[in-house]
Amino acid sequence: MKTDDINKLFSRINRIKTRLGIKDGAGTSWDCPLENGEVHKYTLKGVKSPEEVEDDVANMFLWLWSLKDHIKKSLQNGDWIEAQINSSDYLSVCADLANGLKHSGLDRKSRSGKSPKLGKLKYHIPQAAIKELAFGAFDVGIDVKDAKLVAWEMPVLDGQDKPIGDAFEYLDHCINAWELIIDGQKKGKS
Repeated sequence: MKTDDINKLFSRINRIKTRLGIKDGAGTSWDCPLENGEVHKYTLKGVKSPEEVEDDVANMFLWLWSLKDHIKKSLQNGDWIEAQINSSDYLSVCADLANGLKHSGLDRKSRSGKSPKLGKLKYHIPQAAIKELAFGAFDVGIDVKDAKLVAWEMPVLDGQDKPIGDAFEYLDHCINAWELIIDGQKKGKS
């Protein structure tokens, strides 16, 4: 089994996962237009911007799905591996997400049957994480002092925009599923 390439990919995936665990950052801001024409500005400081988190989540799904070709070449048991992928909700959703990200939507039938896509990142900021909360006439500012306390949630949505899970949980389950496939093949399961 050619483990060097697979180990390199797992190392890359683990580096991305480590980056996802780092929550400190420059922050972000956005405008919110109201029906009366006013525009309110929201500023969030001290945490990673949603774009950075979204990039890492997308990259992780892409690299996790890239493992398939390497594992199939290495283990030389493509039919068994495809059957394992198709029987795993996590890997079949990962396939759809990665292919949708690569091709700006799915070009083929959804492997999972769910036509999944990533939803909008949400920040959960407990009071203990906040250094300063400032309200102005047309602005709100949140300065985070302890980004480690901030939690993220990114829904995985089905074709009807209904949540089917959380992207961060899917990523963890996908890693575990690939490890089980590799271990299963090593133990001679086919």
